[in-house]
Amino acid sequence: MLAASAVALPLLSGVLLAPACGTTAPPLAGTTLHAYVFADSVPPGLWEDFQKTSGAKVDVQTYDTNEELLAKLKSSPNAYDLVMPSDYAVDVLIAADALHPLDLPKIPNYDNIAPSFLSPYFDPGGIAQAGRGHEKNEKFSLPWLWGTTGILYDPTVINPAPTKWADLWNPAYAGHVVLPDDPREALGIALLADGHSKNDTDPAHIDAAGQKLAALAKNAVALDANTPEHYFLAAFPPEQRATIAAVFNGNAVLARRDNPALIYVLPSDGAGIWFDNLAIPAGAPHPEAAEALINYLLSADAGAAVIDDLPFSTPNEAAAPALKAHDAERWKAYVNDPVSNPQMDALSGAVPVKNIGPVAQAHYEAVWAAIAAAHAPNPSPPPPAPPAPTPPTDAPVPTPDAPAVAPGPSPTGSPK
Repeated sequence: MLAASAVALPLLSGVLLAPACGTTAPPLAGTTLHAYVFADSVPPGLWEDFQKTSGAKVDVQTYDTNEELLAKLKSSPNAYDLVMPSDYAVDVLIAADALHPLDLPKIPNYDNIAPSFLSPYFDPGGIAQAGRGHEKNEKFSLPWLWGTTGILYDPTVINPAPTKWADLWNPAYAGHVVLPDDPREALGIALLADGHSKNDTDPAHIDAAGQKLAALAKNAVALDANTPEHYFLAAFPPEQRATIAAVFNGNAVLARRDNPALIYVLPSDGAGIWFDNLAIPAGAPHPEAAEALINYLLSADAGAAVIDDLPFSTPNEAAAPALKAHDAERWKAYVNDPVSNPQMDALSGAVPVKNIGPVAQAHYEAVWAAIAAAHAPNPSPPPPAPPAPTPPTDAPVPTPDAPAVAPGPSPTGSPK
């Protein structure tokens, strides 16, 4: 996932879930829940509001990739009460009997989820054809956020406009590309550019995609899935600035807040589509309290806080009307933004990352590790120059032959 600026919680947090009147202790008082979720995927005020209304403290830890989550749950299966796996990671965890089946009557806000999101391929529930979901009519996850993966570019530099993933390899853009540091997304892009499936398991195809991606990544501005918008900032000198990138839609929204001229497109050869979900590990210490937390997070007002604060798409049908009731202008901005709130017909060719099995997954990760190791990171942008001190009235005035500042290293450390 990605970073997002918190701008709206003061607006909504006082409205969300005020503690009930009276002196009765909150129902979960004294409980500490441990959540392990994508960084910047939940407005911090929601954890605080849940604690006020339920009495339960939520200890939050974050990760950047599904691979981190899967490794952590393998090594510490009893450490967490709530996790946030993406689509294919849910599939992996269900196959490993690593998720706790949800007691849906205890999660009545389940009804706020749009029906089209309730039976995804990775956790179809009662319509599953095999496994526990089929045998026991079980449901293991509920959707939290979703979005797309596409191309963000600067039209003042990039011409003609990119239409497919292969356009990232245009030699004219070398040294100005940002790629996600996500093995499945990044190699999936290279596979699609080669005309293969994003979820290809053929070792020869994976290796060829790795070689193709390595050539692009070696001199990329950055390998960064969380904050790729950062590299489009004018603080970077032109020779280090990004002009085109593979990004999640939320990052595109953030980038366009700084530079509205930037354009986000869904490649014709297979835009990405992803779904992040709420789930409870099989070894969770407090599964019933975790269900109460999920129910809170799926409420209309919590959903409104999410789309008010984060630049992603929501499966919560009650969120937008609740936001409209709180702030019609913010609601209008969300529903009219095709990047945060895409029309479903625009996603007909979108391709999700799927579970490809442990052998192929390990191959992707090994190929990606070699690519990342060979990448030369781009320097950070120079910090803003401090204001010049006011000279004393008797200070000498610099002349053209006597510079006001002595020559020295540039902000990047290279000689001028």
